[in-house]
Amino acid sequence: MKKILAVVLTVAVCAYGADTEEAKKLFRKYGCDGCHSDYGIVAGPPFYAVKEKYLKQFNGDEKALKDYLYQTIRKGSSGKWFKFLDMKMPSHPQIKEEEMKVIVDYIASLKPPEKKKKGQ
Repeated sequence: MKKILAVVLTVAVCAYGADTEEAKKLFRKYGCDGCHSDYGIVAGPPFYAVKEKYLKQFNGDEKALKDYLYQTIRKGSSGKWFKFLDMKMPSHPQIKEEEMKVIVDYIASLKPPEKKKKGQ
């Protein structure tokens, strides 16, 4: 039983790592990383902040969050963040469906940032 659990956990960790790497490659491919990062502000909001804002807006409904992320990435948006800068996110009609799933699933899966201990 312990061996089966270890195998399942190993597969899950490897699959998560593969999706993370694939998402990062797609962020570079489509220029997402020019404006976004997981936790820090580049030019646009961090992915984690987007996830948290809209997950809260949709009362924890992850499907609604993923649908919203999909539509926003596909069609673009403006005026939702940093209104004083009038930043616009371009539409991304060129992203393939399977790539969009990787991107949306990655953003929706982000965990809270690790808190630094005092003295670090």
